[in-house]
Amino acid sequence: MSADQTLTPAPVPQRPGALFQKLAGERKALSQGEKDAIADASAFTFVDRTWVTLWYDPAHAIRSKCGGMTAFRAITTTGDLLWYVAPEGDAPVYHAQCADPFEAIEHATVALGAQADLNRRWAHIERLAEDLRSGAVAFDVTLEDARRVPIRPTMFKALMAAMSLFGKRTVSGRNAAMLMKAEPSIGFIIHAAWIRSHIADPAQNGVVVAPRRPVSFEAIC
Repeated sequence: MSADQTLTPAPVPQRPGALFQKLAGERKALSQGEKDAIADASAFTFVDRTWVTLWYDPAHAIRSKCGGMTAFRAITTTGDLLWYVAPEGDAPVYHAQCADPFEAIEHATVALGAQADLNRRWAHIERLAEDLRSGAVAFDVTLEDARRVPIRPTMFKALMAAMSLFGKRTVSGRNAAMLMKAEPSIGFIIHAAWIRSHIADPAQNGVVVAPRRPVSFEAIC
């Protein structure tokens, strides 16, 4: 196995008490005593959606200027702080790893629009995945591809961790297409990889859709 394929252990979930202390510590306006007093499960809300589990702080919330989104300070079960951006209604939520809540809301707005555009290409994405599974086409899928679409790279890492592939930055398109059966959002990453493969090899057949400028999307689910 080459050095760039060396597997690394998956992140280990942390003790809830330590997570609550860290999340309470994000409330800068509170005294240390007040932070200690709220550092338990009763102050936070647990969320388990798709492949990211987290606690968010309902009292640490920032509303968008239009009022259509709310960013809640949150922490994953492995100890990563992020903003949990929840649009009004049934729209998908967004996880942003940036520090600024308004930047998180801006990323969420752009990402949701980009996802709507990708949703219109879904029939093509499903055909592409079927071709990968059957061997009709072949190309690799990377974490760099994941960063070009409005879903989180952490989702892709979690899926690979479930298959003992954590730490490997590249998987075959066929394996990615198989993973898509468990998590359909992987199809968006496959689509990005397909675009990249056509740019790298213009001689391949097929229509190339010009990629958007990457915006470092962290998460949609």
